[in-house]
Amino acid sequence: MTQEKLTRKKDIILGHELIFANEIGAILFEKPKVSYWMIFIPILFLYFIFRMQKFKNDRIKFSEEFMSVRREAMKAAFDASASDGSPDMNLTNRYENLPEPLQKPYASWIKTLSAFYLTLLAADGHDFESLARKAYRNKNSYQEALEKLNHMEKEFYTALKPMMTEVEGTAAIIAKIESASQRLRTESAIRIFN
Repeated sequence: MTQEKLTRKKDIILGHELIFANEIGAILFEKPKVSYWMIFIPILFLYFIFRMQKFKNDRIKFSEEFMSVRREAMKAAFDASASDGSPDMNLTNRYENLPEPLQKPYASWIKTLSAFYLTLLAADGHDFESLARKAYRNKNSYQEALEKLNHMEKEFYTALKPMMTEVEGTAAIIAKIESASQRLRTESAIRIFN
């Protein structure tokens, strides 16, 4: 496979993941609402503009952070695909900047995500839907892959929760991310294979 074709597929997959990240962000962050009082009291409109800017900045930051894991996994899958090998998952000292209880769940998550991407990169298609249909052939196979991703993410978040007890609302945020991820992935499988 040519490098150009592989790069195009990588961009398609990461584009799909960015849409996924933005959908999760839309669920997590409440968009400020316009009130008719803003017409009568201009200071409220200024406050609305401030809140809207904060909303946009928070969503952008969330999407960037959310995508960092996916870019790392894609790099491993892309490098493996370009060299006709398997992803380099040598975990020795690779995640030493993470607290020890997070290292194994994070590595498993990256490995699962890389394998998912590698399967998509090996398929032929012109958009994400056609790549998924070629790679997984039917809805059940695709849903199994998505369930494995959901499971690995959940294991990571389960390991993360005890370390985040001092941050108010962490458990609720993680629960929203897990629930939204599962729902959006299920909807994706239905949309792609129906």
